[in-house]
Amino acid sequence: MTEAKVVKRMEDRSEEMATKVNNLILYGIYKVLGTGARGLGTSIGEEVLNTMVEEYGLNFEGSDDPQELLNRFTEVMINTFGFAESGEIDVQGNKVTLKLNNPMDLYSLQLLEKKGMKPVLYPMANAIAAAIKKFSGKNTLIKGIRVSDKHVEVDMLILG
Repeated sequence: MTEAKVVKRMEDRSEEMATKVNNLILYGIYKVLGTGARGLGTSIGEEVLNTMVEEYGLNFEGSDDPQELLNRFTEVMINTFGFAESGEIDVQGNKVTLKLNNPMDLYSLQLLEKKGMKPVLYPMANAIAAAIKKFSGKNTLIKGIRVSDKHVEVDMLILG
């Protein structure tokens, strides 16, 4: 009878591989829940925002300009979390667009599209919605998520 072989990792785990595994987990959640995943968005967004505020110093004090406040969010998202190579959150009246270049979750979004499924949940967009609610009291609707070769854009609408 063959014994179980103990294998020890020879190299450090790469950030790329850890991210890919997390993307596969996210993809699996989408696959099981389908459009029902949308219901998780608010809770996930609040948790991401709380972590950004409590652990990484995101601060909304001292301004009531939505663009300035979301620029602060972008700084933490890109420079602290390293969520994407670059990104911006553009505010035009009640329309908000999140634009990301090579975000961490691109792989899972591309898998969804290959399988013919449209993403309905985007954790960073949900965190933006939670931030808007926190500093303005207004709800935000995620209208659409567009995925291309290296980019993700999310259109949102501030309600009320």
